Amino acid sequence: MTTAGRVIGLEIVETRSSGAPHCSVPLTTPRLSHEQANDLSVVFKALAHPTRVQLMNLLVSSPFAACVYDIQVAMGMPQSTISHHLKQLVGAGLLHRRQRGSWAYYSVDREAMRRLGTVIDLGDAPAQPLSPQAQADPPIEQVEDV
Repeated sequence: MTTAGRVIGLEIVETRSSGAPHCSVPLTTPRLSHEQANDLSVVFKALAHPTRVQLMNLLVSSPFAACVYDIQVAMGMPQSTISHHLKQLVGAGLLHRRQRGSWAYYSVDREAMRRLGTVIDLGDAPAQPLSPQAQADPPIEQVEDV
């Protein structure tokens, strides 16, 4: 098909009598609700910075809640930078903050980590093979985009 001088490729999809594409396999895995996905997206957004990933790794590995001073020393960054990133992680619900005297102590929210794990935990699941329908399809030559 051409549109205003451009060639547009159309995909031809074989369908079954039910109207579903030939490659269709019903997905029966439980899905997250929209609300759960929205909540988890806030967590992933908070983890979308390398310093925050490093902070989480540091705190997950710590046997005790860590003082902000000790975190700053371990990370080798200015206190203001560390405080900014810790505030983001607390806001996303990944960390607990406890004030003791003039120092703040941070620890990992284990329940938040479990919820995060529901999205990315593979457990002992085997690799995902092609469905029997997909295996029946003939292979197609790899065509490079021009």
